[in-house]
Amino acid sequence: MGRAVSIDSHVQNVTPGGGLRVAQMVGRSFRCGMLARRENPAIAWSYAWQEIAGVAGVSHADRLVVALGAFINSVELAAARRIEVLPKGCPGLCRDECLVVSIMAASQLGACPALKACMFALIDSGNVEPCIRSAGLFSTALSDAGQTLPPDVVCNALALMPGSAGRKLADA
Repeated sequence: MGRAVSIDSHVQNVTPGGGLRVAQMVGRSFRCGMLARRENPAIAWSYAWQEIAGVAGVSHADRLVVALGAFINSVELAAARRIEVLPKGCPGLCRDECLVVSIMAASQLGACPALKACMFALIDSGNVEPCIRSAGLFSTALSDAGQTLPPDVVCNALALMPGSAGRKLADA
């Protein structure tokens, strides 16, 4: 499984009731959706719906779950590696879950270079465009539901690239 990373390490100056709560909801609902693809779909998707409804409200949950499902499907189809998520109920978020939060925040902010870098770090493949389009649909649905991620959760994707530990950058 993925290495546990506290989302607090990527978030500064966010009040618990605000952006951090939305970030946790995005990461945890992504986790539930990924588990739905791998395990018992009905139960895992109901957990994703509950996670979303608890933050965004029941009236927005169905649309958000559909958009999340489309994003997860595009990621699974494009990924060159297995996307890692923590088991349901684990506190914090793992590396891939943090990348998803960063992707959604970058999408909401219109931060294209950060969005592409985070998407590449997540799927480890150059086939990022379908994933970026589906991320845009999910981030728009989040915005329409009044759920905005703070800019602070857009991470340094280079630090989270698979196998980047100890890799030297080429001289320019």
